[in-house]
Amino acid sequence: MMKHPVTGKSIVRDGLVLQHNYNLSSVEPLSSGAAAINADADGADFIDVGLIPITTNDVTVSAWVYITDFINSCAIFSNRHGSSPNQGFAVRTATSPDKFQIITDEATTGSQTTSSSGKNTNQWYHVCAVLDRDGSQYLYVDGVLEGSTDISGLADSLTHTTSARIGKNFSNYEMNGYVCNVGYWNAALSQAQVKSIMNKNYDSLSASEKTNLVSWWNLDSTTTEVATAVYDNHGGETFGSEILNQPILTGTGWSNANGTVSDDGVGTVTVPADGTYGYFRGNPRPSDYTEGAIYKAVVTVQGTAGKDIRVRSEIGSDNGGLTATTGRITLTGSLQTETFYFISNDQDDDFRIERHNSDEAYSFDIHSASLKKLNGNTGTLS
Repeated sequence: MMKHPVTGKSIVRDGLVLQHNYNLSSVEPLSSGAAAINADADGADFIDVGLIPITTNDVTVSAWVYITDFINSCAIFSNRHGSSPNQGFAVRTATSPDKFQIITDEATTGSQTTSSSGKNTNQWYHVCAVLDRDGSQYLYVDGVLEGSTDISGLADSLTHTTSARIGKNFSNYEMNGYVCNVGYWNAALSQAQVKSIMNKNYDSLSASEKTNLVSWWNLDSTTTEVATAVYDNHGGETFGSEILNQPILTGTGWSNANGTVSDDGVGTVTVPADGTYGYFRGNPRPSDYTEGAIYKAVVTVQGTAGKDIRVRSEIGSDNGGLTATTGRITLTGSLQTETFYFISNDQDDDFRIERHNSDEAYSFDIHSASLKKLNGNTGTLS
């Protein structure tokens, strides 16, 4: 039985993630929300889902889309490799007539395009692109095969070196409309499988339908941790193991010229009142930050009431994902545990716990520190 979506909701995130009242048609998507993608001059409003790992040359991408304006080369989903903005593959919209397309573009042997029949604006469609790397690419709309093209002669593999995007290609062409229930498999699904997943959200997928599934984005809400991100529902709502090898500090691997480790037997670090900003992770650093991923930092500290310290991930003079504002802690004088969430950017390197002001002398104690990454390919609203 098909489930009717929730109606009467409001915009969740600046008009980008919208609880949407679907217009019912012969095929109805199972979702209570969708991401609103709007083409504009500044190239904003799409979802960056990071570097998608590809373990085979076979790929399937599926999504529910509602196009308000068909525009040539506007990607519903795109994944690029090589130096050219067009190398890789994309599921996109096109015109004359209005339609959906798959384009697979390789560096050495050109490209292949598969098109659907003419489609309507302001109507929900389930669009699925299946790439059988040694055979053909297949384009399904509402579970019906609308076109196929031989791609066995393309020379390059599907290994990608840049972040994948929902709602935009790599030449800054955005789709106009809504998208939800986006799935990405490292496998070429059959037509029967395409029809089976068509009217499901992530929770409804069977175990076999999750085989070779890399990521799934319901796109019905933003994350509870960061309001500018969406979950990868395929294992992406939990945090992984410690990035810091020592969540309870013993001094080893932490460095600062003036920091000392107390001998109280529980690994408390005392940051003295003189010297530089504070105490930070030195060797080994958590230098494997993933750009666009969500991180959870938890610290337990104690110090003079009213004094401020901060937690940040810094390289050089840049604050990285944890800025002085979002990572700021006002001490209470008692033992306190503080939690911060942040989206990593390309400036992240260290993990620092330090005085907020370098020209003010006060000490504080660090009792524990933890840093974990949210699993999956989290989507960043851009």
